[in-house]
Amino acid sequence: MKRTIAILAVPGVQLLDVSGPLDVFAEANSLLRRDVYELKIVTLEAGPVRASSGIEVVGHLRLTECATFRPDTFLVAGMPDAVRRTFSNEIYADIKKLCEASRRFGSICTGAFLLAQAGVLTKRTVTTHWSSADELAKTWPDIRVDKDALYVADGPVRTAAGVTSGMDLALRLVEEDLGREPAMEIASNLVMFFRRPVNQSHYVRGQELSLSGREALQELQRWALTHLGNIHSLKDLADHIGLSTRHLNRLFREQLDERPGEWLEACRIKRVREMLESSDAPLKTIAGAVGYSSADSLRRAFIRHMGMTPPMYRKLHLRSVY
Repeated sequence: MKRTIAILAVPGVQLLDVSGPLDVFAEANSLLRRDVYELKIVTLEAGPVRASSGIEVVGHLRLTECATFRPDTFLVAGMPDAVRRTFSNEIYADIKKLCEASRRFGSICTGAFLLAQAGVLTKRTVTTHWSSADELAKTWPDIRVDKDALYVADGPVRTAAGVTSGMDLALRLVEEDLGREPAMEIASNLVMFFRRPVNQSHYVRGQELSLSGREALQELQRWALTHLGNIHSLKDLADHIGLSTRHLNRLFREQLDERPGEWLEACRIKRVREMLESSDAPLKTIAGAVGYSSADSLRRAFIRHMGMTPPMYRKLHLRSVY
């Protein structure tokens, strides 16, 4: 049975949110030497749609022409400025109708914002790009947002974190439809992970080390970032600023809305990542340099944050030291 995959591309769409998933489905057709999937791009207006990159995309049908359209899977592609974009109530109503007419529906990247506006994500668990996840959760508190996931399946809803993870989602949909072996073959042909060994937190760079709060707290943060190897407990942080650990906890909650231990561990993991990427130093040495009592302590914390072991991360990211 041929399955129709429809992707909505609005003006300013991220091109890879459209082309990436479509290439995965097209590869399934090529692999099986038959049209398992019929691929359709839906647009708001007639004529080509200009993507954020300047490339123009030609659609197969307009959203207003979809009254009797019943795709197997309907996905909404994202766009860089989705948080600020709004569309007419008629467009949101048409999106909702198409979601209800589909066996599966969902979004890639910030396309989740259009689905949220259309009212089809209520009480669902979804994901979107890490930089927009907090905004989605704040604006629609009745939607559960998993800001770390690469893709999420909840009932008929399928959502992907963003850009290249749209291909991860498409691969999962192929696996649902055709089984594990064809999906693995497609991943091999497209030179992509069948199961990417990381989540979104792996790609968030520099955010953990931002300095916030009043002047005394900023000074403490600057000191901590340059003395990670000498900080072994929250008492070390509190002593430096002349506070009790209880007062320090209250100060962090008031100024940063997080615990000092959480902030300190995020800084350590950030530094560990940098050292793994740029050196072949043993884990014991790295652990001591960032304040962990042992390589095992470092390993447990790293897995908790990154979803993989330090050696696996190093294998993926070690830069040439020559």
